[in-house]
Amino acid sequence: MGLFDFLFGNKKKKEQQSQQQEPKGKADGLNAPKQQANNNLFSKTELENLIGILSKISYLFRDSQLLKSTGGGRNESMMSRVHSYAGILGYYYEEIYKYGRMSSIVDSKIASHYALVSLAMSDPSHRKTTVKDLADNWSDVLQVIFNMQLEPNPEGDKFKAMESDIKKVTAAFEKLSGKKCREMKDPRKVTPKRVSYNPYQITEDPVKSRGHVIPEIKEVFAQELFPMLASSSGNSKDIVANYAISMIKSYYDNAGFVPMVIVDQITGQISQVADMVERISYSPYSSLKEYVLSKIYK
Repeated sequence: MGLFDFLFGNKKKKEQQSQQQEPKGKADGLNAPKQQANNNLFSKTELENLIGILSKISYLFRDSQLLKSTGGGRNESMMSRVHSYAGILGYYYEEIYKYGRMSSIVDSKIASHYALVSLAMSDPSHRKTTVKDLADNWSDVLQVIFNMQLEPNPEGDKFKAMESDIKKVTAAFEKLSGKKCREMKDPRKVTPKRVSYNPYQITEDPVKSRGHVIPEIKEVFAQELFPMLASSSGNSKDIVANYAISMIKSYYDNAGFVPMVIVDQITGQISQVADMVERISYSPYSSLKEYVLSKIYK
């Protein structure tokens, strides 16, 4: 689940889902403040345990040498992604069920990330979409874990040791969303698809651009990008470009296409954030946007 999942909900599914009436009395927790505690989907102890498991998973991703070797800050982005899932449960813990403060059961890094999640989850329509898509989106994380377990390695062994805990989180997300997670696929047995020229359907069409805008979120970009730049000895322009591409992909996952104005806004804000750390040259390209497009269009 990417940043724009939380900021905007899933734009591809939003219109369709808004036409579907929610079954009466469904215990999805959206109206939980009016419920008695014994009707809550999860107890205080259960949520604290689930959030603790997600915290452990997130830092296994952060420290993963396998993910670091793939480049582009993959380990950090996976950590941030799992922090978002912890934040979803944290919203139930703090705002829906009123069990206590999220900041009292997690470290400062996760608590900081929770502030963004809480803001997005406070919108009922976004919360509904996020909850409905939990099982599908968590399946992507399960696939990464599955892939890491395919070959003998210390990190895969750590995840195998957490198998029962991971199943608890999976069951919780299936319970919340009302869906089953996808079956994991062995990537060694999947025929790779041909890469398209424009995989994120970036378009200059002004009609499609209407209503598409992102808010000023440079502070959020800074929280995620600064650690990547500080901890890496690699090429700064590639770190920044790959991070921008991950944000473009996140928007595409929600909307099904990406207006060029969104590419402008994403690369513009991220470029300003990167300049706070160092002046980065994207030569022979004139800007971060042009360099990003050169990496996408293949």
